[in-house]
Amino acid sequence: MNYFAMTISRAIPLPLIVITGGAWLIGAAATAVAALLTWRRLRWPGLAACAVTTVAVAVLIAGTNWTHFYATTWYATHRSEFAAVTRTISDGQRDSRLAAGASRIDNGHDQPVWFLTAWTGIPDCAAGFAHFAGNPEKYSPNHPVDPYDYLDGQGCAVHPTLDLGEGWWWVE
Repeated sequence: MNYFAMTISRAIPLPLIVITGGAWLIGAAATAVAALLTWRRLRWPGLAACAVTTVAVAVLIAGTNWTHFYATTWYATHRSEFAAVTRTISDGQRDSRLAAGASRIDNGHDQPVWFLTAWTGIPDCAAGFAHFAGNPEKYSPNHPVDPYDYLDGQGCAVHPTLDLGEGWWWVE
């Protein structure tokens, strides 16, 4: 599926949430059954091995910076589409299918900043990918927000937090 045809915020309907919850329930039940069967067969050494494996997986899941992982892997696997959006916007073809999801989030002062929403909050705010024509230093979290020149992420000031390359940044 083309990423720019459907944003993540529109791709998670209620049935998907129910299915995901069911999958987590099945996974937890399978883990419990595996622990019980390991206990019955191998007693304490087997149960200890199962517990160590479960804790290691839980630590890996909890210790991973999933925002960084998502942004870098999505950009790496869709680099050609990001490049196509950059070309389309720089050519001024805003009515193109590729550029349809892009919105300008700067206040029109210095450089254009184009934003592709990956996450939309309720009721406002957003995070996603932004293309900067120049240096995004003045929008960094270390600088105070200028009330007349900031990046408007659908109601909240967003900041570039992760350089993805070729002018693209993850903003939140």
